[in-house]
Parts: sequence; C-alpha cells; structure tokens
Amino acid sequence: MTTILPPRKADDDTIRYVGLDLAKKETQVAVLNSDGKQIASRRFQATAGNYRQLASELGRNDCVALEVSTNSFNVARILMTSTARVRISDPVKTKVIASAKVKTDKIDARVLAELDRADYLPTVWLPDHYTDRLRHLMSNRQSLVDRRTELKNRVHGILHREIISTIGSDLFGRSGSLQLDSIAATDELDCWDQAELESARGEIAEKDLRIAEMEKAIAAYLCSNQAAVQMVDLLLSISGVSLVVAAGLVAAIGDVSRFTKGKQLASYFGLVPSTYQSGDSSGYHGRITKRGRAQARWLLIEAAEHARKSGPMRAFYLRIAKKRNHNVAVVAVARKLAEIIFRLLSKQEDYLYSIPRLTDEKRARLRMLASQTCSSSPGDAPRRPSGPRDGSPRSPLYGSGLRGRKIKSDIVRKASTYAEAAYRTMVQARAAGKRLDAPIGFDPTRPSAIDWQAVLEKAAIAIANKQSSPSHPERSLSAPTAKAKLPGREVR
Repeated sequence: MTTILPPRKADDDTIRYVGLDLAKKETQVAVLNSDGKQIASRRFQATAGNYRQLASELGRNDCVALEVSTNSFNVARILMTSTARVRISDPVKTKVIASAKVKTDKIDARVLAELDRADYLPTVWLPDHYTDRLRHLMSNRQSLVDRRTELKNRVHGILHREIISTIGSDLFGRSGSLQLDSIAATDELDCWDQAELESARGEIAEKDLRIAEMEKAIAAYLCSNQAAVQMVDLLLSISGVSLVVAAGLVAAIGDVSRFTKGKQLASYFGLVPSTYQSGDSSGYHGRITKRGRAQARWLLIEAAEHARKSGPMRAFYLRIAKKRNHNVAVVAVARKLAEIIFRLLSKQEDYLYSIPRLTDEKRARLRMLASQTCSSSPGDAPRRPSGPRDGSPRSPLYGSGLRGRKIKSDIVRKASTYAEAAYRTMVQARAAGKRLDAPIGFDPTRPSAIDWQAVLEKAAIAIANKQSSPSHPERSLSAPTAKAKLPGREVR
C-alpha cells in the first residue's frame, strides 16, 4: 500500500511539520523538515480510512496543522490517536492564507506547515464530543427558527402587498390566527395569494412542532450529562436566561476552566471593544470585535434585554444609556453578564439576585422537557441537588420560614430595588470624587452573599409590615415570618 507520508529511516528522529488543506473530496498534504525545506507534497482521497492511515504513519516527532472546516474536528480526533501534536488553525486569524494573491491547495497546506514551524499558528480549542454534539443541536434549532421567521415575514409581506391591515402585534397567536382565517375566507386575496398564505401557515405550524421537539431533545441531551446540567442550572438562576439561552452558552463555553477571568470570556464572545493604536497616538476604542460564536453572542444580548430591567443591572444600564444609547447599553450589560457567568460557573454559585420562583420553574421545565423524549423517562432526568451536604447552591431564602412563592419573589424584587438604589448612589459618589460606604451595608459593585442576606431580611420586614398594616388586614403574614431572621450562612 502506498504511504501518505514519506517513510522515515530507522535513525531519523528529526521534527517534521505536516500541513493539511482539507477539502470535500481530496486533501492536500505538505511536509516540511525542521529547516523549512519541503520534503513531500501529496494529495489523497478524503476518506476516514485514509485519515486513519495517516494517523498510523505519524510519530511523536511530527507536528500536524489543519484549518477549521466542516469536518476538521473529526479529522483532528482521528489524527490525535497517534503520538503526533495536532493543532487546528483559526482561519479568520490566518491572514497569510486569506489574503494571498496566489491561492492553491498546495500553497495553503505549505503555509499551514510554515506557520506551525514558526510557532505562529493561531489555534482554536478542540471541543469534546459532548460539546460538539450540543453545538450541532443548537445550530439545527437555529436553522428551524430562521426558516420560521422567513415564513412569518412572507405572510406579513403578502398582507402588506395587498394593503390588508390587521389588529394586534402577534399575527401568529390565537387572535392573529383567527384574523388570518377570516382573511382567507373572504375575497380580499386572489387564489394565488391564498394558496401562498395557506402554504406558509402550514409550514409555520410544522416548524413550531419541530422546534418544540428539538428543544425536548436538547433538554434530554443536557440532562444526560451531570456536568452540563449543573452548568445549565446555574445559568438559569439569571433573570432572562431561558433553557435555549443556557444551552447555547454551555455549548459555546464548553470547559470554563480554559478561561482565567471573566474578561477573557467576554472577549471570546466578541463583546469587547476593538482597539486602534499606532505609534505615539493614544489610540481609541471602536465597535465590539464580534469574534467568537455569533449565536452565543446573540443569545447573551437577548438575555441582557431582560436582565437590564431590575436590580443593579438596571442602574448600570440606565447609566450607560444616558451617555450613549440603548443598543450600546444593552451590549454593555451583555458583557457584564459574560463576566458574571464566568464567576457563577467557576465558583459554582447561583446568581445573587435570582428570583427563586422563576429559577425553580425554569429548572423544572428543563427536566419536564427531558422526560418527554422517547429516549428518556421521568426517572432518567437528574434532579436538582437539594441538600447542603452535597455542596449544592441554595436559594438565599432557603430555611427562612417564609411560605409562598409570591412572597419570596416579592422579597427578592424589593431587595433588588434597594441594591439598585445603592449602586446608583455609590457610582454617583465615585464620579464626584467622594468615598462613600455602602448605604445599606451592601456593596453591589462587590457583592457578598452574607451582606445580601441582610438586605433580604430588610426587604422581608418591609413587606411584612406593609401587608400587616390596617389597610391590608386580610393579607397579614404570620408573626414568625415578620420577625424571622434569614439564614446568615454564606451561599455557595
């Protein structure tokens, strides 16, 4: 059998640099020695058998470089069964290939080997099998959502073209569907437009069912991995983070330990401003870089639209929006969320300003969807750890004696308004050059779980006193509730 790489002599232990240019049907390989001289250039059929043969010919003194493509991760995993060093290049950062005047597969393969030899190859992280599959599931769901959006826009276009007005903002809800039924039953549309309208509506209904099934599959896949479901549980404690958002972020982040600080995660999502500086100029910051996975960045900005509505995040958003505009402020909140997410996942703790009722409902929905797939049963979905003995995060109101989900939610919302006011006061004082201690004994810029307990206790007493006032005798709380101190232990 013909070998892909040139055979080594028995006493040859020099380092070889192998560059692979992957294509759909064929792969180009270029082999350089340690001096940069090309010693082989070949093309072979892009089959799994040939990649396995290439892996068998690689040794510990071989360095392989390939560029990101549709199947590059699977090819890299096959080659990593050998003792060679395998590196995957980021095509966006490999400017030498992208901007070359003469671009062929032979040149691309050699350039990859040259960059690897010079240790100047911009690499990407190789996700594990589980993360890679989760990314595919999220991409499939996004494709269905994009197609559904296209169909909905087509329906709006038909009505707009024929100058037919509708009532309400959601044309595809219950009242909107009734309006579309009445329009189809009249002669406002000709037979061709009616056929196009009914076709689009039928496909939208079909896409709704497929998206629902895809979300069940994603939930079941998340619940099949204990580490992943724990990450999702932590992310669901953030207001505005749904199952889809949490799954997309987990798929994008993968192993959070590969980041050393929150700013790195924000940069990975492309939420940091670009910087331009040359020579003696001071430089300036431009728009965000938009590097990394666009889907995860979009999901994080969607979550920021909800997170900006309460707590210190609202004060942060209002401060930025006042100086800039809504869009810039929302992106700033998204970056702040990225740094918060890094802390939650690294420290294994819930979001400090989480609303217990909403968090529990989102976690319950995750397990309910997972139990509805054909591949799992209700007993297969892992339950939320519920005991301090296993070190699992607790709600700040756990063990307080308060009963009723609404009361607990009201307490958290009240405490969030206190924290928001404290954040605004402290930021204004710092801008004026003054040093101000936390007005309520709680510093929102450096939050502490112990101090947050005191804020929750203050909010609980305020709500208890209000509901037990003479104007609301029927809504009075029990005496233990009004006087009980919240647990003072630190929440992990």
